Amino acid sequence: MSIQCLSTQAQQVAIIDFEASCLPEAGESYPIEVALAKVDGSTRSWLIRPSPDWLFWDWSSEAEQLHGITREMLLQHGQHPDEVLQELVAEAGDCAIYADCDLDAYWLETLAQACDRAPPFTVRYLGELLCAEGASRGDVVSALERARLLLSAEHVARDDASRLALALRLLAVSRRH
Repeated sequence: MSIQCLSTQAQQVAIIDFEASCLPEAGESYPIEVALAKVDGSTRSWLIRPSPDWLFWDWSSEAEQLHGITREMLLQHGQHPDEVLQELVAEAGDCAIYADCDLDAYWLETLAQACDRAPPFTVRYLGELLCAEGASRGDVVSALERARLLLSAEHVARDDASRLALALRLLAVSRRH
């Protein structure tokens, strides 16, 4: 597997990751942060100001403790959902977008709905790419462990997406040798 192989029909691969207002079992959550990490190493992230549509949706202190983002931070530093979606789409370009969890596709859909739009791209499961490239479970676990040592912060969208993109790069390098 090479970085060139980590593409479909000449598309670059990117990893998307969201943080949300609450844990899945805690209620109806909305996206509060999104990051897009390209396998080439570039990463962008956005804090999302809550949409009026989400005014009565759930917020959990457990999720806040995990990701460290408060409602006040979102109100002060978050961007309007339309602005986030527009910039996210521009950053994604023609990349093939992958995530390690189907909830990321749900939160993209939730963000798009708040902007009265359809989801702008399909979010595929990362396992599909790894299987298509013939990556062994052991190689994947090893690459993820090495990436976790280099980027240990968890539940921060930028770091989570960057860690997965780094694991793909490490996997590509290890498979070349």
